[in-house]
Amino acid sequence: MSLPELIILDVGHGNCALLRDTNGVILIDCPPGSILMEALEKFAITEISHVLISHADKDHIAGLPQLLLNIKVNNIHLNSDWLRGTDIWKDVCSALGDARKHYGVNVEPHLTMTTTGRLDVGEVKIEILAPSPELAISGVGGRDLEDKRLSANTLSAVVSLVYNERRVAILAGDLDQTGLNNLIGERTDLQADVLVFPHHGGRPGTSADSQAFAQRLSDLVNPQLVIFSIDRSLHKNPNDEIMQGVLQSVPKAHIMCTQLSEKCATSLPSIAPSHLGSFPSKGFTDNKCCGGTILIELSKEPKAYTPLIDAHKDFVAQHPNAICQKFRHL
Repeated sequence: MSLPELIILDVGHGNCALLRDTNGVILIDCPPGSILMEALEKFAITEISHVLISHADKDHIAGLPQLLLNIKVNNIHLNSDWLRGTDIWKDVCSALGDARKHYGVNVEPHLTMTTTGRLDVGEVKIEILAPSPELAISGVGGRDLEDKRLSANTLSAVVSLVYNERRVAILAGDLDQTGLNNLIGERTDLQADVLVFPHHGGRPGTSADSQAFAQRLSDLVNPQLVIFSIDRSLHKNPNDEIMQGVLQSVPKAHIMCTQLSEKCATSLPSIAPSHLGSFPSKGFTDNKCCGGTILIELSKEPKAYTPLIDAHKDFVAQHPNAICQKFRHL
């Protein structure tokens, strides 16, 4: 494989991505389960330069204790969440303390726009687009300048990858409507080839207009490839209104979910889909994969590239109820 490359792992309901650059590896979010460790073994990764945790939800952070026991990690960056009182959060904090004291791991209790410039490990520039330091200081439970309440999703870190002076990907964590409003207040030059859509394609807040949110975000990013990291059987993601908003904005974009949603196919293929690579994917169990684990070579050409994309299109075409196709023609 040529470097740099971005690997979006199929971990079910959760987010996890690996950037393999010329001088190091960056991990973006660390969910529970075995897939990350299997992928690290598959790609012969024994050391991670930076771990970036978008926010403290279980499906983004609960794999940290296992990771720290098995892999050399140099730096971990995450924002505090003083309202978080779960056992998982306590376990993570304990594991971070042990790693800092006994293994020299550098634990940075902030991941904001000002972290940009300190994360690069090769040819890719790592930008943190959100949150701003002022929002992070207000913290979960605080309020922004518009007096909107800040949740963990509002403060979710948004990671941008820039290669050869071109933004190739945005990984938006669980960014919600208030978070997007604050991001746009900072900058609107957000165009990228690939968008890992926030919150697994779920609603961006209890009172938010999901379709308008998706359309606004997609207008700004104008992606060629939109990825939804989902579990087939959980939360009925991607949300129909989210998909409508994306396709109204970028009707020619290729849509790829990591797993085949129950909304798209009530029954699963009887054999493993032929378009998938050999990368570890949680959806391999019972043939649940749609895109599975997705490897994207970061090309110097102005286009997104993912292996076997035409074969994936053929696979989706076999499922006439697939929402990415159904709403494309409305």
